[in-house]
Amino acid sequence: MRLPSIIIIIIINMKKGSDFVLTILPAKEIYLKGNGHAILLLHSFTSHTRDMKKVATKLHEKGYTCYVPLYRGHGHVPEQLLQYNVDDWWQDVMKAHHFLRNEGYQKISIIGLSIGGIFTLRLAQLEKLERIIILSVPIDKEPAQLKQRIIDYAYNYKNIEGKSASEISNEIEPFNDMPLDSLIAFQHFIKETMQQLNKITIPIAIFYGERDEDLYAHSAEVIYQRVHSTKKIKRGFENSKHLMTLGREQDEIIKEILDFL
Repeated sequence: MRLPSIIIIIIINMKKGSDFVLTILPAKEIYLKGNGHAILLLHSFTSHTRDMKKVATKLHEKGYTCYVPLYRGHGHVPEQLLQYNVDDWWQDVMKAHHFLRNEGYQKISIIGLSIGGIFTLRLAQLEKLERIIILSVPIDKEPAQLKQRIIDYAYNYKNIEGKSASEISNEIEPFNDMPLDSLIAFQHFIKETMQQLNKITIPIAIFYGERDEDLYAHSAEVIYQRVHSTKKIKRGFENSKHLMTLGREQDEIIKEILDFL
């Protein structure tokens, strides 16, 4: 089973008497000003801006303006994640795009990982963009799988905090009791996005990890076939899992991104 997108930003050891307490600092958005071509980088579900930090840094070194927003409820204690849904995160993405437009950038490209890639495809159906790059994007996801992703995220977060098994068991209950309504809406959002892929005509690069679930290679092929872009590429990375931008081939992936841009 693939581990969920874990969540640690920084862990600090704080001395308290003779004990050490682990504190996980919340994530923050990243904004690196560069030239007139702005890159919006969108992270994955239950993760945070760490997904895109190295990519943004390397692109900025090459001159690009890079903005990595943080979806509401992400990059903090897992209980916050229960307060929001896919509509909230989609609003965060649109707000991020509008922010770059209001900053004066007319040339905007997007890089999206997993759910960030879904948002990238949706935005490309609605707005004038330069190019898009998507990584590890599913064409469908069952609500029960999405729920388990949140439960795994919460469990690992609390385990890293150093909580006891009984504490974790008690604190995980709200996650186990979480209704599927918002996650069914999440699945519908994905399906609606995939039904309108023919609206995409701009250059697109589609990447997936060959060590990820088989779904992602299949999804990459479906997306490749359905978009109407005259310039499109699809590539699998032999040694990459789901979080491709953090894996063993991240430098090669960043080079591919730069070449495509």
